[in-house]
Amino acid sequence: MVQPGPDPENYPPIDPDEPIPDDPGPLSPDTPETLPPAPVEPMPGPDDPGNVPVGA
Repeated sequence: MVQPGPDPENYPPIDPDEPIPDDPGPLSPDTPETLPPAPVEPMPGPDDPGNVPVGA
């Protein structure tokens, strides 16, 4: 079952003329300074559809 999203009436209005800050820190203070490493994705096997032959 899908939970309802937040009520858009509770959001502050967006001003398109407001300048975008260079430092996003005040907008998201709980985020880390650096991103974690990307997960390793498995390589396609010889029986996987769309497999590209090596050395072709």
